[in-house]
Amino acid sequence: MRTLIIALTLSASFAPAAFAGGIHARIEGLDRDGVTCTARTYAGDPTDTLEPWALAEGVVNGKRQSALIRLKPTGEHGVYRFTRNWPAEGRWMVRLSLGHPPAPATVALLSREGTVQSNRLYYKSDGSQECSKTLKRVLNLKLDEDC
Repeated sequence: MRTLIIALTLSASFAPAAFAGGIHARIEGLDRDGVTCTARTYAGDPTDTLEPWALAEGVVNGKRQSALIRLKPTGEHGVYRFTRNWPAEGRWMVRLSLGHPPAPATVALLSREGTVQSNRLYYKSDGSQECSKTLKRVLNLKLDEDC
């Protein structure tokens, strides 16, 4: 019985990647330097070429702000590094798309300190609507504009 429960748990955790054709991503960070983060992309086929792009979306003093994130490839296939280029004030999310919509996108909610609290994968979205909804929920704000 225990083996069955473990197998079901593992199956459920890998299901999102299977539905996305094996393509997904995860935001990690902040690193020890306090400003660098890592974006890991996963593709079903190691020869897949992704065109990832990212934005920081946040609310500072009740106003929406966005910052384009420059992803820098590392020596490891599908791994990118980026430096925090958005203000320390406010609440922020990082939105990472793996290509042109409707490519999968990962939306990472950041803590007030800037560390990643959660990653959510969306399959047929660039994450903009989901980012906006999450910021509204987290901040209990009435924001009219999307990310």
